[in-house]
Amino acid sequence: MAAPSPDDGKVTPLPPVPSRTEQVYEAIVRDICTGQLQPGVPLRQEQLAERFQVSRQPVQQALLLLRNEGLLREFGRRGLEVAPLRRKFVSQLFELRAILDGQAARLAAQRGTAESLERLRGVVGTGERAFEDRAFSHMITADVDFHRGVVDAAGNPLLTESTGVLWRNVQRVMGEVLLQGGAPAWVWEDHAAIFAAITAGDADEAEALARRHAEHGEQLILDGLPPEVD
Repeated sequence: MAAPSPDDGKVTPLPPVPSRTEQVYEAIVRDICTGQLQPGVPLRQEQLAERFQVSRQPVQQALLLLRNEGLLREFGRRGLEVAPLRRKFVSQLFELRAILDGQAARLAAQRGTAESLERLRGVVGTGERAFEDRAFSHMITADVDFHRGVVDAAGNPLLTESTGVLWRNVQRVMGEVLLQGGAPAWVWEDHAAIFAAITAGDADEAEALARRHAEHGEQLILDGLPPEVD
């Protein structure tokens, strides 16, 4: 028997974007990254449902996603809390980040379109203004947007998908460090240098700078973690 044709007349509705689960997921991630939800604080489904004015089902689904991504962990009987940062986890995270960011920068230098590079230029400007204003939450957002922009400019959908979970965790650890002591000027100086290498089409330099930036970021975060995290 022949396989059914994609145009056999059946309608496949697309899910609404964003779904309730996605909205709750994003809101919880934002609260973790801005310090409103601290490590060790229990997360109660009923309280979150009331806060976000949704049923418990999307809250439950969002919490399971966050647990699977490592931002939450189980405690006690069927409970979840924000996972504390561990130095080993940070090192492993940034080890992977250096590889992916380096490859993304290389591909962006080779494949970046005028449109993708112009978007990236705008993100660099936004981040530099946020740094000048010491607007920490905007700095976190701009930092993630910059690196996602480099990945988008690389033109590889699989690379974009692979970096999704990675950047959720990077966003979280960067948020905790920024809230504790702020970010040094070299963060956006590095971004500007990476962008310059990409726009110049210098793939080797773009990759080297992106890898070095990841190494700098790892050290910044490790230096900002309290000793008891070890």
